[in-house]
Amino acid sequence: MKNIFKYKSVKWFLGINMLFGMTACSDFLDEPPLDTRVDANFFQTQSDFEEALVAVYDVLQWNTVVGFHPTPMFMDIASDDAYAGGASRTDSPNIIEVDQFNIRTTNGEISGLWRKHYIGINRANVILEKLEGVELDPDFEASAAAQAKFLRAHFYFDLVRIFENVPLTLTQLVNPDEYNQPQAAVSDIYNQIALDLEEAIPGLPEATIASTGGRITKWAAKAMLGRVFLFYNGVYGQDLQAGSVTVDRARALTHLEDVITQSGADLVSDYASLWRSNNELSVEAIWEINYSNAIPWFDWGYIQGGEGNMQAQMQGPRVADPGVEDYEAGWSFAPVTQSLYDAFEANDPRRAATILEESEFNGDLTIGYQHTGYFSKKYTTAKDYKPTSGQQEHNWGNNYRSIRFADVLLMAAELHAQTGAVGAAQPYLDRVRARVGLAPVPANIENIWRERRVELALEGHRYWDLLRQGQTATETAINASGTRGDGYQGDQADFNTAYRPATRGFFPIPQNEIDLSNGLLEQNDGY
Repeated sequence: MKNIFKYKSVKWFLGINMLFGMTACSDFLDEPPLDTRVDANFFQTQSDFEEALVAVYDVLQWNTVVGFHPTPMFMDIASDDAYAGGASRTDSPNIIEVDQFNIRTTNGEISGLWRKHYIGINRANVILEKLEGVELDPDFEASAAAQAKFLRAHFYFDLVRIFENVPLTLTQLVNPDEYNQPQAAVSDIYNQIALDLEEAIPGLPEATIASTGGRITKWAAKAMLGRVFLFYNGVYGQDLQAGSVTVDRARALTHLEDVITQSGADLVSDYASLWRSNNELSVEAIWEINYSNAIPWFDWGYIQGGEGNMQAQMQGPRVADPGVEDYEAGWSFAPVTQSLYDAFEANDPRRAATILEESEFNGDLTIGYQHTGYFSKKYTTAKDYKPTSGQQEHNWGNNYRSIRFADVLLMAAELHAQTGAVGAAQPYLDRVRARVGLAPVPANIENIWRERRVELALEGHRYWDLLRQGQTATETAINASGTRGDGYQGDQADFNTAYRPATRGFFPIPQNEIDLSNGLLEQNDGY
């Protein structure tokens, strides 16, 4: 991580990561240890556990386990905010499938998403299991367990939102006869996420994320729990049960208001500055996934071995001459829709801070697939982030702003509005709009959702917000996203999208995982 600690893998993990999607080959098990630090003689000291924790954080950065699959970008493409893009319709058909809602069960990028999240889960499980057998400083032990539980919750939350029907494993799987695990009840997954977060909160520091160098804080866990409740309650209409603690609307709101009143977080005055390199881990940051070019990387065969953010490279515009632009040449994935452009009020400065328009370039562009004339300005190849060494494509240091204070304000406003407490919701909505000079609007559910779309645009949240508004709202929004703007180039058929209600918005279980399970895993509906 930036100047504090680095997201670097630890070699011993290569010998014990045997959870779903890693491998089923017996010859892998026959290989000797890659070095002398293996599971049997590791986990002896606080330093060992510190390295192991960093290895769990490391997986957060992985966007290339199979193909190229940055989770926030994928979810924007699935939503009505972005298309697939790329060089041509043959450039990355696996990504186009996400945009068109015709995802094959053999889609490599989808398999990569599954593998990434289970690798992270397994690494967290190992730490939690090993902590039980070693005497350590009590404060460190509590902190390590809390961080591992938050990270496990983080990985499971993305996993269950993407695939819904997934196995729940809370221990290291050691023997081959343990590798095949059944899919758990959805409620069991979400309740475990809630339990992990509730149990993590007491062991995490009441600190800013900047002061921890990017490590998890109490405020990140509270905000995450609010987000989990809103999604689960919105999609399934139920409260969470975290062990003996019921996480209902009131408890979720209490956690969010703790962040608002006690964390010291605030809104950055200049919205556009949030995505500049000098504003990472800012006063608005509640939880960020850190990327860096501090360790230059060159290996195309193992991109995740570095610390760069491939999403920036993927979404950058295909500028013909970077020398005359403020941007290096990117790959033009996730071009922005006219629907998102039109969602902003005419006087909303967030549109110019969010969407990079073709008119802003000094020279020519190489026109890619599904060209709309609009690109993301938040995660892109801005020269402010240009890597100073290594393979340029691998080393973009753009942090992913996973939870911002503005999001916390809007989540709290929504929870108040759900109970008709508009008076309590209004100050939170007003605060977000006032930051960008916009007048108040009534704090009803519709206006809060509208505000979420433009405030958090192209940050990977819109698709999840659509799903929790219901299937009709999701289908209406996504089916309408093919509205053509003046800058569009290509056949209209390339921009038409059709949501598939039969899938209920979830991705398919990778076919290779079903095959490896000998039929224990069942395919999701609609595939």
